[in-house]
Amino acid sequence: MEDWSVHHLHKAAELKLGASEAAQIRIYAQQLIRKKMPVIFTLKHLSMIAGVDYLALRRTVERRREAANYRMFAIKKRSGGRRFIHSVTEPLHRTQQFINSEILQKIEPHPASFAFHSSGGVRRCAEVHCGARWIFSFDLADFFFKISEVKAYEIFHKVGYRPLLAFELARICTTTRLPKKLHYLLRNTDNAWCQNENWGKYQIYSRHAYSIGVLPQGAPTSPMLSNLAALKLDVALTEFADKYGFSYTRYADDLSISSCSDLPSSLSVARICRIVIGIIRKCGFEENQKKTRIAGPGAKKIVLGLLVDGPTPRISKETYKRIDRHLHAIQKYGFAEVAAHEKFDSPIGLYNHIHGLISFVKDVDPKRWDEFNCQLLAMPAP
Repeated sequence: MEDWSVHHLHKAAELKLGASEAAQIRIYAQQLIRKKMPVIFTLKHLSMIAGVDYLALRRTVERRREAANYRMFAIKKRSGGRRFIHSVTEPLHRTQQFINSEILQKIEPHPASFAFHSSGGVRRCAEVHCGARWIFSFDLADFFFKISEVKAYEIFHKVGYRPLLAFELARICTTTRLPKKLHYLLRNTDNAWCQNENWGKYQIYSRHAYSIGVLPQGAPTSPMLSNLAALKLDVALTEFADKYGFSYTRYADDLSISSCSDLPSSLSVARICRIVIGIIRKCGFEENQKKTRIAGPGAKKIVLGLLVDGPTPRISKETYKRIDRHLHAIQKYGFAEVAAHEKFDSPIGLYNHIHGLISFVKDVDPKRWDEFNCQLLAMPAP
């Protein structure tokens, strides 16, 4: 990061640009400094601070490096279908890391949001619902891809960055490189925003008016941007929960609403679902109907894969058994044979699956995590 004083900046700007422009630059810089944000004036300035090639960033903003910036691949989801992942190449990856660590991680998310920041976590999120009598679980479909560069622009602009730079930061953090069957997600649906001054002043949009970028799943900036873009949703669902004495949390695309007592007489299970789904859609997201779950009295209470029927969250016996079974099979037959038998796309896909399961255990049961992790590390990587 650069090391300079606002006074030095003002004096230098006054000599070159005049008193009026220097005063505006000083105010702009001071506002960002007060928010503990890096002072960035232009795209070229960003390239210098992040230590990356300016032309690569310029072409990224112009959507002329999509294929070079992202390697896209698909992985099978346990629930069926495929999840499309974007592997970010250099120098964009380094730029996104800078934006995430120096800007996005310094923005406070909503208290109901528990993913992708140091004060959150799966365990803390699940703890909110321990001892609940009713739990309503909802899932957001295509969560990252539902968040457009328009939302990203609004986040950067709200922090204090100038409109043009906010636009360029939004372009750097989004992509139009999606499978053909998902291209409908790139269509602009926010006509009001497109018609205002923030959109119309940039000639670059004239070539891409109907191709609006979305968050790539796999980019360093996408997790926190998704958190911040869902602020309106978190506020609305928190207000709904508070009104009826419920508790609400969101962990990425997983929403949970719980009640420690019987439901109010004015609210049926069906009405709660209708209200929540209505809020989800009003906030620009879409529910995954297949993953909506309601657990009432006597039913097993699970939040984010953790049992919350006791005083603290705990991992189910089935999860421990599944990890044990996979590790035993791999130790005996190897990654390649087990991957084929379990119908994974590749041995690496199986390895990533096992690694994810073991990482899940770490936050809740460190002792068992250490046992599982030692076993995995002792095996030859695929």
